[in-house]
Amino acid sequence: MKHFLHLTVFMLCLCSCQSSDELGNAEIITDPLNTDNSTENEPVAPFEISIDDSDLAILPEDIGGNHTAFPLGSTSANYGHYVYTPSGYTADGPKYPVIIFLHGWNSNLGNEPLENVLLSGPPRLIKAGQWNPNYPFIVVSPQLTTPYWAPSQTHRFIEYLISTYQINTDRIYLTGLSLGGGGCWYYIGEIEDNYAAAIVPISASGAAYLIDNLRKVPIWAFHGAHDTTVEAYVNFGSVPLVQAINLADPIIEARVTIYPNLGHNAWTTTYNGAGRDHNQLYDRFDVDLYDWLLTYKKE
Repeated sequence: MKHFLHLTVFMLCLCSCQSSDELGNAEIITDPLNTDNSTENEPVAPFEISIDDSDLAILPEDIGGNHTAFPLGSTSANYGHYVYTPSGYTADGPKYPVIIFLHGWNSNLGNEPLENVLLSGPPRLIKAGQWNPNYPFIVVSPQLTTPYWAPSQTHRFIEYLISTYQINTDRIYLTGLSLGGGGCWYYIGEIEDNYAAAIVPISASGAAYLIDNLRKVPIWAFHGAHDTTVEAYVNFGSVPLVQAINLADPIIEARVTIYPNLGHNAWTTTYNGAGRDHNQLYDRFDVDLYDWLLTYKKE
């Protein structure tokens, strides 16, 4: 039954595409869960970044690494994928944090060109020479072969990465957009013994039965208020799902940032950091996203 619900939710994301930012002058959508909207624009204390860099300071500065394609079947991995390794990475050197990026729909299945995974998110920034986080990361971008990100397959893929690369298993982070954002919610929600130290789901929804496991992992969700593909405020979109997590005594309070003038594409402006200059509701996007990830280690 869970897998049926899982597939149903993900199929809502079929229109998830890799379009440009959907900026406009539309009116702000109010939150139906908060009829007087009194809390939406209240001042919020800035998030305090505190990174234990004892395992990061030893990593060489990344001055431009290698972004390599591994088509399905060329390795023992269950997905074709791209891997970015920082310039100082060696097969017998120190272990690196890893970001695993789960793409959206847009025909990015195994019978499509693997290059399609470069259309959005961190792999797009890498391809454009715009990837410059404050600390080096391995970045891995798998390509789906099925209609949705099955949690068991995501888990299997992460195990392949751990066995193949110098990965700091305390610092495995998942992020994804639309269909891939759902892949983040469901991986954490269904796999109790998961590998994620923190997740960033964008323009995605989840389900009530996921909440017990979601409350155990740091989460920062992003969404556009005008998203009509996956709505932010209903059906366990980002806002009600984060609210439900925070009512369930989470280990770390979950965060949600809503762009009042954006539609489904809330990811471009989030991954490149431009969203920090946009008007926002709920938790302020006032720190570097990748530094926020590194605030957390898997315990």
